Amino acid sequence: MHGKEKLALILLMALMLCGAAFAQTHTVYLHSIDIQVTNDGGATIVERFFLNFPTEGDKVSFRETSSVLGTNMEEWKTFDPLFAPSIGSNNQTNGRISYNEGEQNYLEISYGLSESLMAKGKETAMMIEYGIKQNFLDNFYQSGLWVIPDNTKIEITLPPGAEISGTVEPEAVTSIAGSKRIVSWNGYKSANKLTLNYVLWKKITPAVDLNAMFAWLFRTIEGLAFIAIVIVIILVVVWKRKKIIAKVEGFVENNSLIEEE
Repeated sequence: MHGKEKLALILLMALMLCGAAFAQTHTVYLHSIDIQVTNDGGATIVERFFLNFPTEGDKVSFRETSSVLGTNMEEWKTFDPLFAPSIGSNNQTNGRISYNEGEQNYLEISYGLSESLMAKGKETAMMIEYGIKQNFLDNFYQSGLWVIPDNTKIEITLPPGAEISGTVEPEAVTSIAGSKRIVSWNGYKSANKLTLNYVLWKKITPAVDLNAMFAWLFRTIEGLAFIAIVIVIILVVVWKRKKIIAKVEGFVENNSLIEEE
């Protein structure tokens, strides 16, 4: 074997060894995205990548990798491009990543958004309208369609008291947990548009501040004087009540016709 042939064989073996070293020994069987929407349209997000391992050795290898990569999200993304935030168009803040091993093995990413997920619409004294910003879900836009892939679940929990308006697209399942409405997309789903609109009803502040009123009544001279006047009025009404009743009864008696048998 000539020198050039030997060198080519060595390089080929080296490439094969490198490929084996960096081969992924895990599969993601479920990708869940939990989005909690705040009253002002912001959101906090937790993504979980549930993992399967072909062998116990692969599981141990992944555990060792997680110890090396730690909480560095960029290195995790390099290790597997799937392990990256899906929501926010690079507006993520306070990102955290961790590997959890137990009955279920999953990699968890949690983060907030520097901008609100929901766009604010019409506002009145009673309510505010909101709608989801499509560009924040650009990762799910493919060739003119919004696609929720297989084995992917997106769950959006709206603020307490929010009411969904219009049609949610792609088609979603809605449920209620206490005072909150939850919108769930379970892949595979697709639609030519992405819409999620809701109305958030405002809490009506009482016109009268009861605490301030009681403080004025019982802790100020004016308030105590007002209470005294009310008491006097009530006593006068009670005292006069008997005379008023007597006069009414006399009037009725004097003006009634008594039929004699």
